[in-house]
Amino acid sequence: MRFAFPRFPAEFEIADDWWIEAGMPGFTRQGSAYRSPATDVFALDDIEPPFRTRPLDRGGFVRDRLVSILKGFVADAEIPPVDLLILPQLADISGQPFKYRVLGGVHRFYASIAAGFEFLPSTTRGICS
Repeated sequence: MRFAFPRFPAEFEIADDWWIEAGMPGFTRQGSAYRSPATDVFALDDIEPPFRTRPLDRGGFVRDRLVSILKGFVADAEIPPVDLLILPQLADISGQPFKYRVLGGVHRFYASIAAGFEFLPSTTRGICS
């Protein structure tokens, strides 16, 4: 299955058999973000899409990790937050559209988009943290 990024003119793919194995066909989200112990959530469209160049199982994903996260969504399990870096906002004409960069939690980021969530439970740290 193919999924569009919320604010970036590109798509990514999750293998159909992984999607089915996770129980995602017919999945209905219960909230705007997955359940997490984090108290902070950030809009997915404010987060820079992380691009994977390493060849993993498929499409830059580790199959077991991605399927496990999607199964957690289906079960409404508590899942750890994603670690984000706060990007400096440039006052020039570059038009940097994103406020955050994923430091840890790439699979949770992509799975959240695929599941239709609008927000991502996260922890943040600044450039100098």
